[in-house]
Amino acid sequence: MAQRQNCIATDQIKMIYFKKMRKAAGKTTNIDDMEQNLASLVAKRQFLAATSNMGWRLALTVVIPIVGGVKIDEHFKTGPSFTLLGLMVAAVAGCSVVWASIKEINREQSEEASKESKTESK
Repeated sequence: MAQRQNCIATDQIKMIYFKKMRKAAGKTTNIDDMEQNLASLVAKRQFLAATSNMGWRLALTVVIPIVGGVKIDEHFKTGPSFTLLGLMVAAVAGCSVVWASIKEINREQSEEASKESKTESK
């Protein structure tokens, strides 16, 4: 998470640098293109970080309860009751992981938008 924040901070520094360069040079075409390319790279990096983070969390929250249910059923020789319980726990945990990831992405985007509006107003 800290590494991801460092990458985002580095990208924001680059953006501020390009904006200052544009003001100093008085040119808009090349710098605007560079800003758009940089913004698209930042968005792609954020998307990949968010999806990989959510993927690992989702995989763990689904696999662990199901495997645990299978192992408990094998140990106590109880049929699929604990496996089904593990499946239900996995479904609830998976939904909560997706929900939390969406909230986190929305929060990061709103923070970035507020920072951009503050830097543009300066």
